[in-house]
Amino acid sequence: MACEASESSRLLAASGSDYDDVPSPDHPPSFSAGRSRYSGWPSIVLAIVGAVVGLLWFAPALHTHTSLRPGLSTSDTPLLGKAKGAKSKADKKGDVLDEDYDCAIDDGYSKHTLKNAYDLPYAALFRDTRGQTKFEASDVTIVGDEVYSVCDSSWAISKFTRDLSPFSEENVQIGDPDRNPDEDSGYEAIFHHENLFYVVRESVFHADHNGRDEGGSDDDDDNVEPGSAGDYHAVIEELDIGEDDYTVVRQCQCEFEFEGDSKGFEGAVGFPDANGDLYVLGLCEGNHCSEERKKEVGNGRVVLMRKKEEDVNAVDVTRTSNPGECLWETVRVVKIPKSAAFLEYSAIDITANGRVAIASQEYSAVWLGHAVGITDGVIDPDAFAFHDDDSSVLQFPKDGGCHTVYCNVEGIHFMDDEMLMAVSDKMKSKGRQDFRCHEKDQSIHAFVIP
Repeated sequence: MACEASESSRLLAASGSDYDDVPSPDHPPSFSAGRSRYSGWPSIVLAIVGAVVGLLWFAPALHTHTSLRPGLSTSDTPLLGKAKGAKSKADKKGDVLDEDYDCAIDDGYSKHTLKNAYDLPYAALFRDTRGQTKFEASDVTIVGDEVYSVCDSSWAISKFTRDLSPFSEENVQIGDPDRNPDEDSGYEAIFHHENLFYVVRESVFHADHNGRDEGGSDDDDDNVEPGSAGDYHAVIEELDIGEDDYTVVRQCQCEFEFEGDSKGFEGAVGFPDANGDLYVLGLCEGNHCSEERKKEVGNGRVVLMRKKEEDVNAVDVTRTSNPGECLWETVRVVKIPKSAAFLEYSAIDITANGRVAIASQEYSAVWLGHAVGITDGVIDPDAFAFHDDDSSVLQFPKDGGCHTVYCNVEGIHFMDDEMLMAVSDKMKSKGRQDFRCHEKDQSIHAFVIP
């Protein structure tokens, strides 16, 4: 600007003009005077035009590449709920399961979304982690003033105070995390009934005893590999939990058969009937309880089971399967309403008055509904069914860009009528999940229901 001012002064002096030559109705400007006075304008105009063109040229790049990570486009994020920009008023919708869902245009976001009340990593709960560096949390339950949780990577049972105080001496791992050092526990569910805890191993390979040569020993189970004669069934262990350790009272195979060891029961709850007999409801991870048909969304299933005991005095907890002692027989398979239109199902809880929560890890959402056939904590196995009236699907909170951050919810439990407790597994490695999933993984959470 200083250079331009000097040039203007020089031109005025050279022409013998002063500010008296400023154009007026009585003295219109001559072409020559105007040219000398405003000769710097073409370069100024060109500079402005160049700046505008530059902004228009680089604007798409500035919009696409955010500060999330160099080279990461929000449109490349493989998560539900990605921001897609403004839409018309008529296009606004609140279906959180829609692949085009956009927080920014959802006028009912607060009604469709759980509100976070608390998050804490498992590593910050324990004063003594007992050398554990990963906590693949898979389920949680509350008994009195204490919270109990299982991880599918550990054989220990985690116990916390209900206030979830960090680094508390009262938060402990009960039992040996490496009870069986040759394999992970596969624990996917935990619930409490009459002073015992029931933990469910998702799906375990069982050798075919009938296919053995005559004279074969039961000890041969230890040497049988998947792919040999046999099949996959969940196993339910009954645990007597003490202060520092637990005792496996019984472990019984479930009759229901799965297609492999990675798609079995992802959650479970138990209720006694009017006679005091315990029934277990096992939540299948895949639609139709099937690996082959798992992508047919909205076909969730729960398997209702009752324990059959042939010899209650014969207790052998040294083996994974004891078909001669106890078996969780399938009573029937119960359909989950199609309004829970999930690709997979990761957790379940049912209260004593029949309120139901079913979570989906893949969709970062939870279906809330009701069940008939449960009254005051007692189940009528013939009448039990899920009730679709007044059901709703709520999403777990998104980040500021409407991206999924609660990517691995695998356990859910009603704290009361207004709040849910949840736990999250470890995020998937090797690029199978977005980096944002790391923030909330291996953690315990509390949410307010809108």
